[in-house]
Amino acid sequence: MRLTKISKYFVVGICHLFSVVNADTIKVKTRAPQNQQAVFQYRVPRGYNPRKTCRVLVIFGGRNTNGIADASGRMGWGEWCDKHGIFIVAPGLKNDNYWEPQVWSGRALMRALTLLKKKYNICTDRLLYYGYSAGSQASNLFPAWRPDHCRAWVSHACGVFHTPSQRMRDVPGLVTCGDADQARYIISRNFVENARRQGCSIIWKTFSNLPHQVPMESLKLARAFLLFHHEQHLTDLGYFRPQTNTASRAFVGDDQEQKFYPEKSSRAKNIYTEDRVILPTLAIAQAWGRQGK
Repeated sequence: MRLTKISKYFVVGICHLFSVVNADTIKVKTRAPQNQQAVFQYRVPRGYNPRKTCRVLVIFGGRNTNGIADASGRMGWGEWCDKHGIFIVAPGLKNDNYWEPQVWSGRALMRALTLLKKKYNICTDRLLYYGYSAGSQASNLFPAWRPDHCRAWVSHACGVFHTPSQRMRDVPGLVTCGDADQARYIISRNFVENARRQGCSIIWKTFSNLPHQVPMESLKLARAFLLFHHEQHLTDLGYFRPQTNTASRAFVGDDQEQKFYPEKSSRAKNIYTEDRVILPTLAIAQAWGRQGK
């Protein structure tokens, strides 16, 4: 069949797309009744260089998702991961309490990462986790199961959290929720307060009048947060990067006003303890709220 000029460009474009971005599936055998072949989708970032070790972002989608859409890079995650050379791994698990990693799903994920490492140069620990809705349960329970394998985690609109403990003091988290998502909002706020009492580093963000949805503002904040912890710890990947002193650039947010102020300012010092949100950089602060005067 003879191709027209337009169709030639279309075919070339499609071939180029799939030659640059690889998406595939890994299956792991388990004893879980409904996950005897546990499925993990993954996405290779554009411009992948096998000589450079890449970090992995594990994305947990909604309940019983197959992981395909999340591994494709939806909600802007594909573009973000391409820019920073990060792999996406999206579990496609169902039932069998898969959000409880200590039972079977945690070992399955670790096995999937080991198999992925045989094909690509990735770091199989110091993971980034992101989850929304039912997936937000897994995105904080998995880090709590193996804190030593997590660099940072995000849970949006979550209804189930791990029990805060000092084991998580070195694992920064971001918890976001709409205040119109009432039950999850109350659960999330209580978790944040309890975690902070244990000395855990948690950033908390409320979205006014937001029901059970994922707003672009939450994604912007999640990406600023994860990027900060990714870049601050490039030594995880074997790169030398001097640690920067972020203390002089830290800000404090007021959850009631949704405004932030320089950490050493009088306005910051007057924010009630229960409403204080520590924001380590200006980029995270600007994604979190508005700059106060």
